[in-house]
Amino acid sequence: MKPLALLALLLTSGTLAATRVAGTNTVYSYSLDPISDVNTSVVAIDEQYDQYGDTRLTVQCANRGEPDVWAALRSKNDLITEGQLDQGLKPAVTIRLGNDPAITLRDSDLVSVVDERDNLKTRSLGFYGPVVGQLVRGLQSGKRLAVRINRPSGGQALTYLFPAAGFNTAWSGVRGCGGAASAVPARSMTQTSSSGVAAPKFTQWYFTTCRDAESGVVRTGLIAGRAHLCDLVIDTVPNGNFPTSARFNYELEYRENGQAGKLKLGGADGWQTGSENVKFRREGSKLVFTLPLNVRARSNRVYTSLNVIGELDFGGVSKKVFEPLPVRSGN
Repeated sequence: MKPLALLALLLTSGTLAATRVAGTNTVYSYSLDPISDVNTSVVAIDEQYDQYGDTRLTVQCANRGEPDVWAALRSKNDLITEGQLDQGLKPAVTIRLGNDPAITLRDSDLVSVVDERDNLKTRSLGFYGPVVGQLVRGLQSGKRLAVRINRPSGGQALTYLFPAAGFNTAWSGVRGCGGAASAVPARSMTQTSSSGVAAPKFTQWYFTTCRDAESGVVRTGLIAGRAHLCDLVIDTVPNGNFPTSARFNYELEYRENGQAGKLKLGGADGWQTGSENVKFRREGSKLVFTLPLNVRARSNRVYTSLNVIGELDFGGVSKKVFEPLPVRSGN
C-alpha cells in the first residue's frame, strides 16, 4: 500500500457561527475571507444516530485560504494515529449514496486532517478529489450517505449514516462554494443540467510545460517529430463538482508553399471515455490534464500550432476549452 501523504487541511466548522436548516441534521455557515474574498464556508451534517454532535460530515469550500472544495468526517472514535501514518497505513473506506452501488475509496481519495498548528486530528479523515463531487451530487439528489470505515488497528468496523435532508438549502446558502461574485445563487454562474448538476466556472486555461517523452527535457511547446506529455491547466471557481470524463480533439495549423492551412485530425484522446491515454489530477482549484502529443515532422510542410479542443463532462453538463500550442522544427 502506498504511504499516505499528509495534506494540510484546516477543520474550522466548529469555530464558525452556523445556521441550522429547520428540522434537519444539516447546518451551514457562509463566510468570505475579508482580504481575498475567498469563499471559506462550511456545510456540516450530523450523523443520524449521534445525539451529541460528536460525529459529523463537513463539506468545506477552502483549504488554508485557497478555494478548494473538500470533505471531512469527524468521528467520536480514533480513526488513525501518527504511527500508522508513518507506516503508510490508513483506514479502508466504503461509501454508498442512497441505493447506488457501494464504492470503495482509493488511496488518492483519502487524506489526513490537521489543525492550524499541523497537529494530526486522529478522529478525522479527509476526502479529496473527484469523490467529493460524487458526495455533493448525491446529497443534492436527496441520497443518504453511508460510510463504513475499517481502521488500520482492526476491531469492529464503524458505520455512519448522514441524511441528505437540508443539504440543498445549505449548499445554496454557501453559494455552492463559489466566489464573492456569487452573491446571487451559484446556479446563475454555471451551466446546469436538467438533473441539477452544475459545472464549475472556468476562469482561464493554458498549457504550462511539455515534457519530452523520451529524454524528459521540459519545453514550452512541441518539437515536430518528438513525443511529448503536455499539461493543460484549467483554473476554476470550485463548486464541489468534478469532471466525470474528458475528450480531446486536435487540429493543426501549418504553412505549405507560402500558404497557411488548417487540418482537423481524426481520432481523439480521452480520460474515462474508453481511451485512457490522458492523465488527470487536481491541484487545489486547478484541473490538470496531461496529454500525449506528437506532431509528425515533414519536409514540405511547416506546422506552426497544434490546437487542442477539450470537452469536459460534469455528470451531464459539458464545457469546452480551446487552446493552441506552438510547434517548431528542430531537435
